[in-house]
Amino acid sequence: MSVIVTNTTGRALAEGLATRLKKAAELLLREYKLEQAEVGIILADNAYLQHLNAAYRGLDKPTDVLAFGLMEPAEQPAAHEPEPALGDIYISLDLAAEQAGAAGHSLEQEILLLAVHGMLHLLGFDHAEPAEEKAMQEKERAVLRLVDKL
Repeated sequence: MSVIVTNTTGRALAEGLATRLKKAAELLLREYKLEQAEVGIILADNAYLQHLNAAYRGLDKPTDVLAFGLMEPAEQPAAHEPEPALGDIYISLDLAAEQAGAAGHSLEQEILLLAVHGMLHLLGFDHAEPAEEKAMQEKERAVLRLVDKL
């Protein structure tokens, strides 16, 4: 399994954040038996997330997180195949900072939450319906508790 974290902003982040992001993603990849999958977590600014949101969702405004799946979660490659790319998660550090302040927790905690949220989208979770949203939020909390123990 491969989780690649890229900070395109040049903004300094807390030491150990990339490791925690990788651990959260790896935990979910193992749970869903996608040990061979590759995931990218890209930390960007509002302008880039707005560009992606406009291009792919038709919404010309920034958003906090976007997940682009490249394979179906149920797809399992054969053992001899190279690691398939499950997808990429883009996180706006600008919106993450705003949301962290509003929620009363650290920027790093908000980034971790957004990364887990994006991972869950890559794994097939959604929040269009209230029951789906509740299930997704419960899973987010469970993963964050596990990562905090690591």
